[in-house]
Amino acid sequence: MKSALIGVIIIFGISIIGDFIYTEKNYCNLNTNMGVTEQCKCGFLKKQFNIEIYFFDRLW
Repeated sequence: MKSALIGVIIIFGISIIGDFIYTEKNYCNLNTNMGVTEQCKCGFLKKQFNIEIYFFDRLW
């Protein structure tokens, strides 16, 4: 059970690092509360699944 948990943590960590590298090249438009649209870096989850997680000044 312990090795399975370690494996899941490793897979999660690798996917976060991969998505972080992916966000360096891609930009999306982010609508703010004031009605202003600004460009920010966006990752795979935003592009493919339209899930908005705004963390570290980028959309994941």
